[in-house]
Amino acid sequence: MIQPWVGLVSAAAAVAMALVVVWTSMRRRRRLPTADEVTIANVHHAAASPVFRRLRRRYHLLLGGEVVALSIVGLAAVGLTMRPVTDRQLDRDVRNRDVMLCLDVSTSMNELDATVLREFSELAAGLRGERIGLTIFNGSAITVFPLTDHTEFIETTLDDAAASLAQRKRSFVEGTEEGGTSLIGDGLASCAMRFDSDDRGRSRSIVFATDNALAGEPILRLPAAAAAVAERGIRVYAIAAADRITEEDATELRAAAESTGGAFFETDDRSTTGDVVDEIGRLEASRLDVPPETVADDRPTTWIIAGFAGLCALFAIGWALRR
Repeated sequence: MIQPWVGLVSAAAAVAMALVVVWTSMRRRRRLPTADEVTIANVHHAAASPVFRRLRRRYHLLLGGEVVALSIVGLAAVGLTMRPVTDRQLDRDVRNRDVMLCLDVSTSMNELDATVLREFSELAAGLRGERIGLTIFNGSAITVFPLTDHTEFIETTLDDAAASLAQRKRSFVEGTEEGGTSLIGDGLASCAMRFDSDDRGRSRSIVFATDNALAGEPILRLPAAAAAVAERGIRVYAIAAADRITEEDATELRAAAESTGGAFFETDDRSTTGDVVDEIGRLEASRLDVPPETVADDRPTTWIIAGFAGLCALFAIGWALRR
C-alpha cells in the first residue's frame, strides 16, 4: 500500500513541476519584442475591449487546466513507479489426503463392504488432489489398487469391486484366505503398509470395515496393530454393521480406532453408510484447516486511467491554445 505522506509529496512535486513548465511557457510568450518585431501603439485600448477580456480569461483558464492536467500526469507516473498493491485473504482449500479403504472380506462382511465401495465410488468424482487406494484382507491382504488420484479409474474399479462382492464372486477375494481367516490385526497392519510418501506431509487415514470377529491366530492383535498404525501418523475410521458385531468386539474396535485419533461408527437403520462416509470426510477436512493466505496484487488500473485522462486533457488544451 502507498503511504499517505508519499502520496502528498508526490502530488506536491508534480504540481510544482507543472507550474514551472507553465511559468516558463508564459515567460516565453511575454518576452520583450526583438529588433525584428514592430511595436504597436495604443494596444491598451484593444486590451480593454470585452472581446479581448473574454479571450484572455479563456487563455488563463486553459493555462490553469494545463497545470492541472500536467499535475495529474506527473502524479500518475509517480504512482505507477511505486507499484501500488492491495492485500487480500485467500482461504486455502488443502486437498492432500490419502485414504486407504481396508475391507475385511470374510463372508459376513459382503453387504457392508459393497455399500462402502459404492459410497466412495460416488465421492470419487469430487476428488481434487486426494488419493484413494483399496486393500482387501481375510487371512492375508491383497492390494486391489494402490493410492491414486485417477478419478475415472477409482470410480470404475470401486463399482466393479462392489458388484463382485454383492454377487459373491470368489475370483475377487481369491488369495485373501492364505494363512487363515479373519486376522483383523494383521489386516489393519497390512493396509498401513500400503501408504507411501511418508515425508510429504499428506494426511493419511484408513477406512477400516470389519466385524472384528477374529477367527485365527494373527501375528498382531488389533491393539498392537493400532499402536503401530498410530506411530506412523495414520488415523483409523472403523465401520461395522450394528447387527453383525458383538458388544465386546465393538468396544475393542472403538478403542483401537480412537487410539489412532480416528473414530468408530456402527451403521444401522438410523445411521447409513453414506452418513458415516460423510462424517469421515468432515472429520478429515477439519484436520486440514490452514490459515488464509495473504496475497498482494498489483493494482495499477486507477493510475493508468488517471495518466491517460491527463494526457488526453493536455492534448485537448494544447489544441485549444493553438487556435
